[in-house]
Amino acid sequence: MNKLGIIISVGMLACGCGRGNKAASASEESDILAQYRDTVLHLSDVCRLLPPGISSADSARLTASIVDEWIDGFIIEDLAAGQIDDMDRIERLTESYRRSLIADSYRRKMRSAGVQPIDEAGVKAYYRSHRESLRLERPIVKGLFIKVPASSRHLDNIRRWMTDGSQAACDELENIGRKETVSFRYFADRWVDFDAITSEIPYRFGDADRFVASTVNFETEHNGTVYIMHLSDFCHSGGVMPEDYAAPIIEDRIKSNHLADYEKGLIKALRQTAIEKNILTIGNNTR
Repeated sequence: MNKLGIIISVGMLACGCGRGNKAASASEESDILAQYRDTVLHLSDVCRLLPPGISSADSARLTASIVDEWIDGFIIEDLAAGQIDDMDRIERLTESYRRSLIADSYRRKMRSAGVQPIDEAGVKAYYRSHRESLRLERPIVKGLFIKVPASSRHLDNIRRWMTDGSQAACDELENIGRKETVSFRYFADRWVDFDAITSEIPYRFGDADRFVASTVNFETEHNGTVYIMHLSDFCHSGGVMPEDYAAPIIEDRIKSNHLADYEKGLIKALRQTAIEKNILTIGNNTR
């Protein structure tokens, strides 16, 4: 066995036994699997890439493959660098891509740090000012939906409770019906997209707006399962969003606006600092 093979074999024991073990020795952490010019690949780097629970034999094979790929990458890069005419362009693209990755990562960090809590008063004020522009793309509904085996001994009662739709009937569904059901969704106190409910029902509903306007109780059976839906309220697509339905959408819009202002102000301040430190120079004809 060559030197690399020995290091890999011994290293797999460290990887397998040393996950989460802070007592691993410094020498184990610094074992070098390969070095190409000034770049070093450590055993610890490879261990982090191995999936948990992998056997020692599979670990050794996968590690050898990772090392080979790492070495081959450098060798091919060196070989290609001397034979490709537009290496300067590739270097510029690489640097540009690197800057883009760093900038995007930092922008995400800025956004998470710059998010301020959205108060209810701000949401209400936005809704009053933009109400007419907050339009539904799909119908929304309130009600109940249940999916129950056709063989359930409580099926008749469940049908009656679903049709009733009262609080007492809902309590019965919670106490008795839920034990028999495959799925039970209560949305009588909040608006939901009609599509979110019908996606669970194997039935072709056709025109959704027409359906919600003409239907209160609906039932269908498919492959031994009964699907029952009770609609207590609805809003057509194209209509103004109810305030409580629009609230999370408004919060997202306000956050986006705040983040845009925050990022714009931060970038402006950073530019000014760079100019004052003579790091950045902007031409007279550049705004």
